[in-house]
Amino acid sequence: MIKLNRDIEIYVPRTYDSQVSTWNIEQAALLVLDIVIPNTSCHLSISLCADGTMRKVNHQYRGENKVTDVLSFSSEFPAEWQGNPLQNESTKIEQFLLPPDQLPTIGEILICFPEAKRSTKKSGSHIVNEIALLVIHGILHLLGHDHGNPSDKARMWIIQERALSEFIR
Repeated sequence: MIKLNRDIEIYVPRTYDSQVSTWNIEQAALLVLDIVIPNTSCHLSISLCADGTMRKVNHQYRGENKVTDVLSFSSEFPAEWQGNPLQNESTKIEQFLLPPDQLPTIGEILICFPEAKRSTKKSGSHIVNEIALLVIHGILHLLGHDHGNPSDKARMWIIQERALSEFIR
């Protein structure tokens, strides 16, 4: 039997900690990891931030000077940087040798809490479910899923909806 170990670092600024639970964030992350990479130990980090931070990071890494709801920075799969398309999208970033007790890091997710709150006003969703959706969406990006074309989007949305419905149950 494989001993599964998942280390999920979660940072929620004090400004938002009364409105969101790290336990809920962790549960959403574990659900999607169990669906997509069920037998893989890993480490990832999830941070919530304000509009200004998200705008700055989005501008720095994607060349877009605007707020977005979630950004994913994968350790395994390359992505566009500053709007420059990838030369070869199927290329996986090479793994480097880790110490025996260190988990492989799949990446980092940054979620804009105020943008998530604005989305709930439009969708009528509860903030807990909206944050869970963004966690799930972000992790799918970390694991190489994308929604740049209709077939990729359909595959990603199926997994996303499954994980979210399990979370809401």
